[in-house]
Amino acid sequence: MKNLELKNLGVQELNATEMSTIEGGGLLGNLFTLIGGVANTAGTLVSNTFTFVFTQLATVLGSL
Repeated sequence: MKNLELKNLGVQELNATEMSTIEGGGLLGNLFTLIGGVANTAGTLVSNTFTFVFTQLATVLGSL
């Protein structure tokens, strides 16, 4: 049985580092990215809401 030379067909070889950093990932990687994005957005929303509420509360109490 002959070895198939993939380089002649335009296939690029990847080392272990390139394989771990290649874009695209898979279903599990995409799911973690999505969950991280949603958690980050929710955290920012909660933080901004508390900042707004405390600023308004300080303004109201300061005017008394």
